[in-house]
Formats: sequence, structure tokens, C-alpha cells
Amino acid sequence: MKVNEYYRASSLEDAYRKLQEDPRNVILAGGLWIKKMGQDVNTLLDLSTLGLNQISETKSEVIIGSMVTQRDFENSPIVRNLFNDSIAFATREVMGVNFRNIATIGGSIMGRYPFSDVICGLLPYDVTLEFYPAQTMSLEDYLNYRGKINAILVAIHIKKGNGKGFYKKAKTTALDFPIINFAIAKVDGNYRIAIGARPMVASLAHKAMDYLNKEAKVGPEQYKKAAEMAVEELSFLDNKDASAEYRTDLTKVYVRRGLEEVSK
Repeated sequence: MKVNEYYRASSLEDAYRKLQEDPRNVILAGGLWIKKMGQDVNTLLDLSTLGLNQISETKSEVIIGSMVTQRDFENSPIVRNLFNDSIAFATREVMGVNFRNIATIGGSIMGRYPFSDVICGLLPYDVTLEFYPAQTMSLEDYLNYRGKINAILVAIHIKKGNGKGFYKKAKTTALDFPIINFAIAKVDGNYRIAIGARPMVASLAHKAMDYLNKEAKVGPEQYKKAAEMAVEELSFLDNKDASAEYRTDLTKVYVRRGLEEVSK
């Protein structure tokens, strides 16, 4: 990997202007995956002095700056107070502490990595991405967007609500990428089911969610049916880590368990 220039932006406007100068200009974020991309970079843009490493809250939402590290995110009392600590727990499952001290929340999201615990952990909740120039987009819409967003991620907005979350990462060893991961929530009475590392980027199981949310009463029978619907709705593939069959078997078990947990 070759980098021609390192540039520390003085403002978001300055960073955006520099980003537009060359398609090979790249935002640094934590920088942990740039080398693995295996491509030459013209300019690495550093946003570290722009104040994007703050976590704050209002009555209705929690606001995470895009340059907040995964470690600061997982340890934040504000984040840990959301949905019985399930979102922070998902981030805590990423690699080791040294890695999370460097990796940023914004970098994890913008990368749309199929194996991301951060993305899967956030997806069941009402999450909005704030970009510069002025633009907002839901996390789900961003994941489904085809192509590159011509903007800089500024903040992640997580809407507060009454509810409970569940996160499970199936892995071979403690520091491995997930074989498959699950994030399930019940917020303000509505069920949400996200499944990632199938090995594609996390997606919501909308048909299974709609089924549960339309039922007058839910219990073990409905949880089991919803898990089977999720398997039918989403795609599961083979790779070196696991077979599609194994992933579907895990899904039937952990979606059911997650639904049971958030319903307690």
C-alpha cells in the first residue's frame, strides 16, 4: 500500500473539499482496515481535530460522533444505559481491547463490513446517520444503498425507547470474526430481528418481524415460527468458516432464544 499525502483537515468543509479532489482520497478514521484494502491512496484525510469524538444525549436520542472509538463507545454510561447494555455489548465482542482502542464507530459503519458486530448490533434500533454536507439516512437504507455515499459521516443518532435487546455472536475463538451474528430487540412493543455475517452484511428479517408485530399474543410457538421465517427470508451462504446449513441451524436456535430473552 502506498500513500502519497497525509492531510489533517481544519474543518468539515475543508475535509469535504479535499475528499472531492481525487477518487483515491480516503478518510483515515481508525485506519485499521485501510491497509487490508490493498489499494494505493492519494491522500489520507485525518478528521481527528474536528471534535467528532464526543458522545452526547438529548431527551429523545443518543448522539455518537463518527470518530468515537469502539472502546469509548462500549464504556460510555450513556450507551450502556440503552436497551439493557445490548448495543455496547455487541461492540465489546469486536476483537481485543487494543483493536477497539483504535477502531472508530464511524469507520465500522462506513465500511459496511459483512462481519461487523457494530453494524449488526445497531441495526435493530432506530438509527439515523448524519452526513456532511447536510444529509441524513437510516442505517438500514445506508446498508442497502448501492454505490458510494459522496459525503462524510459526522454522527450516529440512536433513538431512545423502552425495551430490551439481545446480541449473540457465534465464533470459533474469542478474537475471531463471527460465523454469524444476531441482534434482536423489543422496543416500544415492536420486535426487530437483525442477522449478519451470513456471510453478507447484516439485514433485518422484515417478514418475521411483521408476523410477530401483528400477532395479538406471542409465545414459544410464535418465536419458533418467526425464526423459521427469518431463515426462509434471508440468504445464507457457504464460506471457509461455515456452511450455509450450519448458519441456518444456528439462526433457528438463536433467533428463538433472542425473542424469548427480550420478551421477559
